Amino acid sequence: MTVIISAGAAAELAAEGTENNPIILWENLAADGAWEAGSGTEIESARFLNTESTYDRWIQTYSGSGICNAKVDLPVSRSFNIACIAAHTISDEGAAVRIQYSPTGGSPWTTVSAGEFSPTDNSAICVLFDGAPSAPTWRIRLSEGTSDEPVAIGALFFGNRWSLPQRIYQGYTPPITPTQADFQSNVSESGNLLGSSVIRKGSSAVANLSHLTPTFIRDAAWTGFQNHFNEGGGSFWVWRPTKYEDAFYGWKSGDSIIPTNTGPKGYMGANLEMRLFDDP
Repeated sequence: MTVIISAGAAAELAAEGTENNPIILWENLAADGAWEAGSGTEIESARFLNTESTYDRWIQTYSGSGICNAKVDLPVSRSFNIACIAAHTISDEGAAVRIQYSPTGGSPWTTVSAGEFSPTDNSAICVLFDGAPSAPTWRIRLSEGTSDEPVAIGALFFGNRWSLPQRIYQGYTPPITPTQADFQSNVSESGNLLGSSVIRKGSSAVANLSHLTPTFIRDAAWTGFQNHFNEGGGSFWVWRPTKYEDAFYGWKSGDSIIPTNTGPKGYMGANLEMRLFDDP
């Protein structure tokens, strides 16, 4: 799990009083753009970054100087302040990552305020940065790749931060390690364990949201997310951005979101039952 926060983004969250409120990125504002790979050799198309799939991935070898990148040309210039990545192998190659934008569709490139970072595992990454100038072209740049294996990335979302109005104080179990594992065991006739192999692993989580105002529940941002989630769309979930590096990519695993009246002042609550992609 990797959460990178620029000083400016941290100050903005603190000023809003939302530094430890959950952040959800469900609307990929680069989904209507055209992806193109650069440097290295493309094995699977960068167009797969436009999907929400963790199975179909952009796969590319590094150039001789250890660099590869993929850019998205948007139909119109847009400003973002968050980028999230899931289902990747960046840590395996020991690569460094930069999120960059260009007002000219190419060189020169400017790195967002979060700067360069190197993930220590292959779990989800969320990068929070100061709002960058509106630009028509954005990219992910990988450098210092040292492995002979190509890099793979399944999901890359660009968007703007959406913080929930309330923190979660209790009733939430953060999946620090995978909480679900399907495995096959070999046991001897005398009952001794000979060995086990994991067939599939992942995590699940339930977030109980409370004290949501009727205005928030009926706002276009919430209703858009609720429809997206209930239809099985993927989204990024960051529980406490400035306290823990709990970033996950997930989708609906149980009941649909159905907001319910929970008390006085019209407060409402809703449960998010999520299946989380977990591939450290």
